[in-house]
Amino acid sequence: MSKEYIVLEQLVRPLSQITADLVRDAAPVNTLPRINELCTRLLSGDAAAIVVRDPHGIERVLPMTDDRPDLIRLLETYAGNGPWTASTASLDVVEVDRIDDERWPELGRDLAATGCRWVCAAPMVLGTEAVGSLVLFSEQDLALDPAQRTVVQTLADLVTLSLCQESDRARAELLALRALSTFDDRVRYEHAVGMVAGRLGIDAGRAATLLRAHADARDLSVAAISREVTSGTFDWSELDRPA
Repeated sequence: MSKEYIVLEQLVRPLSQITADLVRDAAPVNTLPRINELCTRLLSGDAAAIVVRDPHGIERVLPMTDDRPDLIRLLETYAGNGPWTASTASLDVVEVDRIDDERWPELGRDLAATGCRWVCAAPMVLGTEAVGSLVLFSEQDLALDPAQRTVVQTLADLVTLSLCQESDRARAELLALRALSTFDDRVRYEHAVGMVAGRLGIDAGRAATLLRAHADARDLSVAAISREVTSGTFDWSELDRPA
C-alpha cells in the first residue's frame, strides 16, 4: 500500500467529510464523532472530549463519544485545573506525557487509575482568545512531534468551527456581505492605483507595487491605504516619486 494512499485514507478523506459537514450546516452531534475518529486514527488516542468556558467563565465538559465515561468524570473533577486550562492560557498545545507530572500530581494519580498514560490539550481559539480546549487521552506512552502537534491544533480548530456554525440563511447573508465588501475594496484599490499612477506619472503596475510597499511599510492593509488615497486623507509626501 503506497504512502499516498495511506494519507488519502487516514487524513484527506476524513477531512473532506468534516469540511463538507461544516459547509452543509451539519449539527455538531454528527461532526464531532468524525473528528474523534481522526484523533484515534492519526494520534493513537483512546478518547477525546471538549472543555469549554461558558459565559460565566466556568469550564464545562462535552464528550465527543460515550465510550469513556470515566475520563469525562475525571475532566469534570479537574475542569478548572489541568493541561486544558494551561492550553487556553498559553494558546498552545500542552502535553502530559507521564503520570507523575509535578504540575498536576493529583490529576496524574487519577489519570493512572483510568489506565491512561498520556493526555494532550489544544486550545480552541476564536479570534485572539481561547474559548476552550480539545482534550485527547491515550493508554500509550506518547510524545507528539511537530507535525502531530499541528494536526492536533487543526482538529481543535475544526471543533471550534463545528460549534460555531450558524444557520444556512445566516451564513449565506454573511457570505454575500463579505463578497460585496471584498468587491468594494477591489474597486477602491484599482481607483487608488489609478490615482497614484496619474499623480506620479507612472504605469499602473509600478503604482500598484508602490502602493503595496507603502502599506507594508506602515503595517496597514492595502485596503486601508487605498481608502486613504481615494478619500483624500493620504499624505502624498510619504510616497517618494520614483526615479
